[in-house]
Amino acid sequence: MREPQLDGLRAIALLSVFYSHFWEESSNLGHLGVRFFFVLSGFLITSILLNARAHDNHAAATIAFFARRAARIWPPYFLLLGCCWLAAGALKLPLMNESLPWHALFLSNIWYAAHGPEPWALQHLWTLAVEEQFYLIWPFVILALPSRHLLKLCGALVSCTIFYRASAFALGKVDEANALPFDSIDALAAGAALSFLAVDGRSFPRWLLWVSVPVGVAGFIMQIAFDLGNLVEWVLLEGALVLPLTAIVAVASKGQLLKILANKSLSGLGRISYGAYLYHLPLWAVLLRLSDHFGMGDLFVRGPFTMVVVGSLSTLMALASWVMLERPVMAWSKRVTNRPAPA
Repeated sequence: MREPQLDGLRAIALLSVFYSHFWEESSNLGHLGVRFFFVLSGFLITSILLNARAHDNHAAATIAFFARRAARIWPPYFLLLGCCWLAAGALKLPLMNESLPWHALFLSNIWYAAHGPEPWALQHLWTLAVEEQFYLIWPFVILALPSRHLLKLCGALVSCTIFYRASAFALGKVDEANALPFDSIDALAAGAALSFLAVDGRSFPRWLLWVSVPVGVAGFIMQIAFDLGNLVEWVLLEGALVLPLTAIVAVASKGQLLKILANKSLSGLGRISYGAYLYHLPLWAVLLRLSDHFGMGDLFVRGPFTMVVVGSLSTLMALASWVMLERPVMAWSKRVTNRPAPA
């Protein structure tokens, strides 16, 4: 599915991450952006899997799914890890070399849950680890489970995530639990549920759309403007805000949201958002190291200058990556997986 408004949502999610990382570290906008990415991913990936399920040859369709996902995610990802391995000594980031095998196996979230926040320049890769772990399990769930149970499963997963957060809070393990895949299951499952509704020809319930408006406004203000502690922010609001995020995706997927989301610049940024997200923290680490080397250590401290400069450079790198690496590899993978099997 290539809906320009969904790409526009990706761009907004990316910019919110940039704001939290480059400008205001205490802002929760970046985390909301990541949650947006997960809802979108749950919706789009499940849509792809449901289309694959309609094929007679489930095995071939599943293999094609994994091949195309690998072609989409792996090339720039492993290029980045290779560059980090080569530059580890120059960057002088703690635990860089020790963490690289974990990143290569898409276990970044496990690494950070066990070892803390270093190396900070690769900390954002925990989200990609969650995505890959989701890809390993979800296709087989979709293929194995009867259609009538899929929505019930999504509801159960959302409920289990709330219980997981409450248990982690009670045990005092919030930081560790944040990085593990169970914390993101509710957003992925909510997006998946939206896909099931679309395949059945049903729309997101109108009454839920109306409920999502006050929930979203109140939750957004509370998350951004107040420090309410983990019980309210993580256990309660984290789950509640999945509803408005899912409602926005539901409306945008039908092209019914703000037309500005389909603007070529915004949707174009959303299309290359994976690369921009992937490269932004390592690029910042390089610029910080260079500025320190040349005696300008304060040049790239957090603020509007850093957001504009590093965000723009990250976008340019992503554009180059899209044109020279990502798009050609994806086109090749589609040609290969669309070939008929030999007789």
